[in-house]
Amino acid sequence: MAVFTLPDTRDLLKYHTRWNDQALTPYIDDLLDLWAENDVHGVLDVCMQGPMLTRFGIVPDDMKSASRIMKLEPLYRYIFLRKDIKVYRSEGRVYIDVPWQRDPVWLGDLLTSREFISSQGLPIAIGMNIYRECVIHELTEIPHLLIGGNPSSGLDEFLEGVLLSLLVKRTPDEIELFLCSSGNLGFDNYAELPYCHVMSSVRSTMAMLSEMSREIDLRTNLLVNARCRNIFQYNERGGNLRHRIVLITEYQRLFNSNKQAAMAYILRMTEFAGPCGIHLILASSNPACLRGLSESFPAVISLKVRTPQDSVSLLGQRCAESLPRKGSLYYLDGNDPDPQYLQCGTISPREVRSVINALRSNYVNIRKRSIFDEIDEEEPEERKRPFSRKPKIPVDD
Repeated sequence: MAVFTLPDTRDLLKYHTRWNDQALTPYIDDLLDLWAENDVHGVLDVCMQGPMLTRFGIVPDDMKSASRIMKLEPLYRYIFLRKDIKVYRSEGRVYIDVPWQRDPVWLGDLLTSREFISSQGLPIAIGMNIYRECVIHELTEIPHLLIGGNPSSGLDEFLEGVLLSLLVKRTPDEIELFLCSSGNLGFDNYAELPYCHVMSSVRSTMAMLSEMSREIDLRTNLLVNARCRNIFQYNERGGNLRHRIVLITEYQRLFNSNKQAAMAYILRMTEFAGPCGIHLILASSNPACLRGLSESFPAVISLKVRTPQDSVSLLGQRCAESLPRKGSLYYLDGNDPDPQYLQCGTISPREVRSVINALRSNYVNIRKRSIFDEIDEEEPEERKRPFSRKPKIPVDD
C-alpha cells in the first residue's frame, strides 16, 4: 500500500482560537464586599474561568472565617443569579463553583491540542478540565476502558469522539478496529474503511469476541517464542503486529443474550489481551449491567447516570448522578483515586463525514491509480503507435 495520509484536523474540525471569557472583576468586588461586611478574613487566590464552570477560591485565615464563608451560600446565589452554585472545602481552601458555560468544548479543541498531538501511543481525547487542559487516555498505558451513561448524557457523541481520536492519529498499518454498534449509534459510514470491521448483530459480535479469544492465544505464543514481554518489544525486533481495538457501544445487548459467555469473553480480554496489543472499549447506557466488570477496568468514564447506585457501580462513589449537563463526565484514570471532572468535545455529523471522506480518499486515489497503471501495462503495442492509414491497393477489374 502507498503512503497513507492522515487528515489534518485543523482543516476539518472546528476549534477555538480564543475563548469568550467574561469579566470577573464585578463579581470579585461583590464577594470581597460581602466577606468584609460579615467579618471574613482570608485571601482570594483562585479566579478561574473554564469551559464548564467558573471557580473562586479563598484561603481563610481561621476556622471561624471558613465557617462564615460556607454559611453565606444563599447570598452567593443572589450575586451570581444562579441556584446551582456549589460551595465546598478542599485542601485548605473554600471554593465557589458557578456553572457558567460560556463556550462549548469542540472535539477539534481536543484533537488539535498539544497533549493530543504530542502523543506517541494510542490517544483517546477524553475532555477538557476547568483549567482548559485537555485530558488524554493512552491505550498503550492502560489498555482497556469502561464507559457508562444514560442515553441523554451524550454517550453516543462521546463514543464518536473516541473513534475519531484513533482514526486521525494512527494508520491502517498500526491499528485495526472492530466496531460493534447498537440501535442508537451505527457505524455504517466507517464500514467504507477497510480496516474498520462493523458488526451490528449480537451473533456477529459474539463470533468476533470468540475470534479475539483465539487471537489472544496466538499472539501470546508468538510473544513467548520471541521472548518478548509485549507487542512493543515484538515489533521493535522486526515483528509486524497491529493493535486491535474492540469498541462495543452497548454491552446490555450481549448481557441480555448470553450473560455468562459475554462476561467470560470480556474478563478474559481485560486480563490477558493488553500485552498482546488487543484493547477493549466497553460502553453501556445501562450501567447496572456493568456491575461485576468495573473492577476489571482500571480506567472508567461515567457520564450522567440516573441513580446514585449506577454511579457507585462505575466510580465507586456517588457523584455522576448530579452532573449538570450533557457531555459532562467523571474520569478515573487508574492512578488517581479521585475522578476528574471534565467536559467532552462535541462534533457535528458534517465534521464526521468530512473526516471519513478524507480517510477514504486514500483508498480511492490508490484504486484509481492502480487501474490506470494496469490499463497502460495491458495496452497492445500496436495501439501505442501513431495512427497511420495504409494506402489502398487498386484492384484490376
